[in-house]
Amino acid sequence: MKVLMVEPGKSPYETEIEGGLESLQAAVGGDIQATYPFDDLVGLICNDEGKLIGLPLNRALYDDEGHLYDIVPGNFLIVGLGEEDFTDLPADLIEKYTERFKYPEKFFRLAGEIVAVKQPLPPEEKQQSASVMEEPGRDDIRLDDTTDLAFDLDEFFRQNSGAYADLYPDSHAEKERMADELLSGDTGKIRMRLAAFEREEHMEGETAPLLARISSYEKEYGISTYSIYQLGLSDNTDNLRFMSLDWLESKGFSVDRDHYQMVYARQREPGETLEDIYRRFNIDHPEDFRGHSLSVSDVVVLHENGADAAYYVDSIGFKELPGFFDAGAPEARRDVSVREQLDNARKQAAQTEPKAPDKRPREPERS
Repeated sequence: MKVLMVEPGKSPYETEIEGGLESLQAAVGGDIQATYPFDDLVGLICNDEGKLIGLPLNRALYDDEGHLYDIVPGNFLIVGLGEEDFTDLPADLIEKYTERFKYPEKFFRLAGEIVAVKQPLPPEEKQQSASVMEEPGRDDIRLDDTTDLAFDLDEFFRQNSGAYADLYPDSHAEKERMADELLSGDTGKIRMRLAAFEREEHMEGETAPLLARISSYEKEYGISTYSIYQLGLSDNTDNLRFMSLDWLESKGFSVDRDHYQMVYARQREPGETLEDIYRRFNIDHPEDFRGHSLSVSDVVVLHENGADAAYYVDSIGFKELPGFFDAGAPEARRDVSVREQLDNARKQAAQTEPKAPDKRPREPERS
């Protein structure tokens, strides 16, 4: 009988088992429980005592309104339903539920609720599912593109930074390392490296041609990434940190790209939403993340299909920032600093309101 096996920490996979009770019990590691949580003619078979015996939590189940109502522990099967018994799972439903349960999940308690956070695929599964493996000869084309881009990246760093050359004297090894990152889809690491280089070497704008090539590479080979930007530490940003977009607009301010620094970038998994990213960077930080938990006033930039879309983390949800990267954006043409704008706003308020201690409440950090 053809079924779909879903194990904790892994992507689902098609397998064949005998249709009897013993084979079902062997697959889930004990007495079985059959449930029917989906509209399709399928059953979900899991271990009846999985939670009692402490099997690892596997995947979440959601109601029609998208609310998490249960978590399946341990291995479970998705099987087809015949007139009187379980039967083969049709190919179209194998594909559908493989996609539905594609990503492993971890579970956390946040603000009194259990939330599921999708996890990256294991590296070997990423490589097997990469779209570039589907077309004959495409591997060679990608390898050439990768080698050229890695060579140019290393040459750029080496020619413009003595510190880089001292830190990485073996040029060949560095080119190979960056090529491996490109081939694995981990272009976020290279984006972070370029951002750090631009900041440390005071070469604002000099990395733009290479970033454009990375965007083209991502578009060509179906790689989606995202970057997290947080306000830099300066007097100009103290009064803007953790403030909502409505507050900024009420004071006549806009979100200025020059006040932000990229603090992290990584590959975006298919189906990963802005809310998934928010949860990840609040309750399940990657080990190499050095910024603060994602909060109001931060910006998340999605890099997809060769285009960038920026979103402001607001007190409720996210708001798109169409002009975040535009060189001609109004904030780029201002002739006074943010500090001066704040001082002017305070002076205007003082002229129209009775004098009182400045106790403007700050909006609470989103949680």
